[in-house]
Amino acid sequence: MENDNRIPRLDILPTEVVIAIFKFLSIVDKCQLCQVCKRFRLIIYNNIEFWKYLDLSPFGERLSNENLFMIVKTRWKSTIEGHKLDLSGCRLITSHALEKLVELHSNFQEIHLNVEPRYDNWRNEIRYDYWIKQLYYKKSPTFLKNDRPGLYQRWEITKPSYIWQFSNKSIQTVLTGSFKTIKQLSLGNQSLHRETATLISNCSQLIRLDLSGTNLDKVSLQDILQRVIQLESLKLLELELSPMTLMMISRFTNLQQLHISVLDKKNVASKTIADMLKKLRKLKDFRMNQAMIGEVDKVVIEGLSWIFCDGPIEDSTKILEEEKIKNGGRNMDQNRSPLQHLDISPKLDIYPRSRERSMQIEHYITISNSSLWSLAVNHPFLISLRLVNAYAISAEGVDGLLSSLQCLEVFELRRWRGTELEPLQKLTPKFCPKLREIVLHGVEVANFNEWIKDGECQDEGNLMIKNKIGFQNLEILDLVDVSTFFKFHADVIIKNCVNLRKVRLVRVGDVNFQDEEYKLSHLDNFINDCGWMDV
Repeated sequence: MENDNRIPRLDILPTEVVIAIFKFLSIVDKCQLCQVCKRFRLIIYNNIEFWKYLDLSPFGERLSNENLFMIVKTRWKSTIEGHKLDLSGCRLITSHALEKLVELHSNFQEIHLNVEPRYDNWRNEIRYDYWIKQLYYKKSPTFLKNDRPGLYQRWEITKPSYIWQFSNKSIQTVLTGSFKTIKQLSLGNQSLHRETATLISNCSQLIRLDLSGTNLDKVSLQDILQRVIQLESLKLLELELSPMTLMMISRFTNLQQLHISVLDKKNVASKTIADMLKKLRKLKDFRMNQAMIGEVDKVVIEGLSWIFCDGPIEDSTKILEEEKIKNGGRNMDQNRSPLQHLDISPKLDIYPRSRERSMQIEHYITISNSSLWSLAVNHPFLISLRLVNAYAISAEGVDGLLSSLQCLEVFELRRWRGTELEPLQKLTPKFCPKLREIVLHGVEVANFNEWIKDGECQDEGNLMIKNKIGFQNLEILDLVDVSTFFKFHADVIIKNCVNLRKVRLVRVGDVNFQDEEYKLSHLDNFINDCGWMDV
């Protein structure tokens, strides 16, 4: 009891400290805190800075026009400048209501009007899992229940009869009043006209732009890219790009995040993408999905590297010394920032959606161990690495890469069922201690007992303290077609990994989470339709 009394309570902290803490909370958290006590409610209601950014996306299925205007009227004071609004996925909000809102407030700093809620926001900022699972997985027409956006697999054969979108007139009205102030704009999956594209190109202060799935033609897209030259983040998923478009992207010297799709290998070759990436020296987050361009090695080795490497890596310092010798004894200057996030995946469904489901097959990306060795030397600070249906790599190459990625938090490796890959030796807490998400499809681990093995004892004073078991930061575990992972592994991981919140095991050892008869005693809920179990 004495120790409990020493723990500081949030409700007795000074107001300025409470305000500093509340600044980091999402709108969902703030709404929940308003119900805790009168003091919290007054602090949150009376601080206008808390309401400058209205991220209403978590309430998309319930938010009406009346709710929107009530929130804006009571929270957005006339003295507030630089409004930020996210109505992504708010299907009950009409275009007329958006136009009326702009009549009351303009000069927006951020506008997010995606057809689907912004996935990146949820994964990194909002942990309101109940709403995500119950609403987003079930009702989003383009998001797969088993995968993240952008992966083609088991698409719906027929499109929904009604797709919610804002009219071009309302989007144009928003942009017209914010030419000089708007810095972030996302219009994912909206149907945009050329006139709207012209207005977007006039937003000269843009630093983050998401036009994924917007059916813009090449001319309109190039018109935008020609004028928004300060971009730091650009997302163009599910858009057909041309070599000219990629050349224009290479002009963005400040670009740190780039997400693209390669829909047609006849138009875009791997060398074209590599040439573009060579010039993006500040790039930290690169995603290339729906790729059918053949060899990806050129993209990784030539486009993303600053030191050439074509062999196994035991000590990266040896490579640096060799390059120093080649350079006349001078130190090699690293001419690009190290990547933190890399995601490469193929177009998994290569047939049109109108074809029968039996006609759908999975494609692959041709990436070899040379790319993995290059990543180990050039990008040892990777935080997330996702490779889907990677062909021509070996377990030796993957292990060599994993042994150098001490900062890795997200690891995804998928292989076709039946393709040969030796079990991984170094996907263990010893080599990757910070992992919080593990996705393995058709990939075996040499010894899953390492995942549940007790840590070594540490001597602190006269006490021997034992390290905790396995991946202590693990939040998401997704295993498919992994025969050596058994029920007792799952039991220990779920019991000891306190941060674990999602588990999916399909055709795994003696466990099948799609079988309703099997439920672990530690599980609270079971979602049968998507195969996920929530811990």
